[in-house]
Amino acid sequence: MDFRRLHPLLRLPARPLLSFCRGVNIYDDEMDQIARPDWHLIMDGKYNKGLAFTIKERQRLGIMGLMPCSVRSIEDQMEAARTNFEARPSDISRFTYLSAVHHRHRRLYYRFIRENIEKVLPIVYTPTVGDVVATYGLNFQHATSLFISIHDKGHIRDLMHNWIDNGVRAICVTDGGRVLGLGDMGANAMGISLGKMILYTALGGLPPSTLMPVCLDVGTDNQALLQDPLYVGARIPRVKGPEYEELVEEFMQAAVKCFGHTVFIHFEDFATPNALKFLDQYQYKYCCFNDDIQGTGATGLAGFINVEKITGLKLEDTVFLFVGAGSAALGIANMLAIELEERGISYEDATKNVYIIDANGLLTCESPNPPEQAKRFVKPMEPMKDLLAVVEKLKPSVLLGATGIGGLFNEQVLKAMAKNHKRPAVFALSNPTTNSECTAEQAFTHTEGRVLFGSGSPFPPVVIDGKRYKPAQANNCLIFPGIALAAITAKARYLPNSVFSVVAHELARNTTQEQLDAATLFPPIKDASKVAFNVGVAMAQYLFDNDLSNIYPKPEDVCEFVKKSLYTFEYQNSLPTTWAYPEQPPTPPTPPANPRPKTDAQEEKNKG
Repeated sequence: MDFRRLHPLLRLPARPLLSFCRGVNIYDDEMDQIARPDWHLIMDGKYNKGLAFTIKERQRLGIMGLMPCSVRSIEDQMEAARTNFEARPSDISRFTYLSAVHHRHRRLYYRFIRENIEKVLPIVYTPTVGDVVATYGLNFQHATSLFISIHDKGHIRDLMHNWIDNGVRAICVTDGGRVLGLGDMGANAMGISLGKMILYTALGGLPPSTLMPVCLDVGTDNQALLQDPLYVGARIPRVKGPEYEELVEEFMQAAVKCFGHTVFIHFEDFATPNALKFLDQYQYKYCCFNDDIQGTGATGLAGFINVEKITGLKLEDTVFLFVGAGSAALGIANMLAIELEERGISYEDATKNVYIIDANGLLTCESPNPPEQAKRFVKPMEPMKDLLAVVEKLKPSVLLGATGIGGLFNEQVLKAMAKNHKRPAVFALSNPTTNSECTAEQAFTHTEGRVLFGSGSPFPPVVIDGKRYKPAQANNCLIFPGIALAAITAKARYLPNSVFSVVAHELARNTTQEQLDAATLFPPIKDASKVAFNVGVAMAQYLFDNDLSNIYPKPEDVCEFVKKSLYTFEYQNSLPTTWAYPEQPPTPPTPPANPRPKTDAQEEKNKG
């Protein structure tokens, strides 16, 4: 007889019997009396240290045996993370790896970004974030952000109370109306809000538990997204008009209702008309900030200040040509005008040398429907559409592009700039890299290496005739973490335009003389955390000095006051603090009970 055929039959009753036997012996009174923390909580990214848990911590927290017995320092973990990061074959896979580290080991994640910012910034921010946004639905795994759709109108407070952390102090909100050079990206724009929040912590030192990325999902007019089966947002045309504005108003009111009037609200990647409208509507009512307008404006102004230092030509005598009339270009142009007015230049003269080209050509009195914030830059001259012709006529010494049109500053335009000026300044600010108006190599090559160059996206060094040029990056990450740090620590009431002039000058001061001598307009990205802190301290000082803070009395040392609020990038003890208590005296013995006195009725009864 072949017993192998009976093997499955013989095995069948064994498992229920084994389960039964295990059930009989499962109770262990000694173990049952030990309170063990929930290991899911301990392994949450907020608390998890992985192999950096000490043996004592593992034993006390009830996780001994759930990981190998070796113990690593955070430096060991950093090296392991660096090895994993560099082994990934593509930027998107590096982004995915870092997202996994964030989910498992949050403090390690932020420290890794902070200490490797030059390598990691292009992954968590521009240009890779553009790819992340474009493929957001494909790579979506779990939400670490708040999505508010148009269908939630009337219930935004309910959604905010669902948020995973208490004590929110900063919100980055987008509606995806205009993302980088990608246009309308709908709910996929959440990738941008997340990227900003990451840098709030990694560079600004803001605790991640106090930050909330938000996407207002009001639909999209991007037909490719509407037809994409993996799109995560509302599949409706973008809602506009009163219904949309009512949603934004409800969001603003709900934010201060849930988190207080000093909550910092960062607007990101709204379409230019909406960005300008909401900034005008809310700037002096809430503690809010638009990075595309005010952040870019302060960064651009810092670059202009350093151009002035290098060339010796005063800003009021410089001819500026802005190509593009979106939120970035208008933000910088208006910050420039504010700077000139603060120097004593009249309102009219502050704009006389500032020219703007939009999609219809040079802004003149004949231009159809110029944006409201661009009207002060309109010039009484004949319309011109050709960029090269405008450059040759006006002879600007500063050319700035924020158009999203790659290659717009061609060889002829760059050579015209070099012909007219010994040290022409060219800012190609559009992101991602493919949308940049020119590359660093093109700018240096066609100006014989004389250009003062700043770009929105990173470019590698350029070598011309044996001389090496390192392009400067005009990246808002140098300042917006510091702006948030100051607004939050000082509990700002609101942020007037003068605040961003302070920010611009501080950023310019953080560019050393050695860097200016090398024609570098901005501090290197490797110094971004130091620059962000300096910006935060300078801005906080201004807020305290100008009665824009809700904190009274004013701190004696603002720098130390800001330092005390920073997130730490070191592991701390995971166990609650314990301390010795004196031996307690013995409990006194219980005194014998006194006999109850007899009542008169009982006495009479006993006598009877």
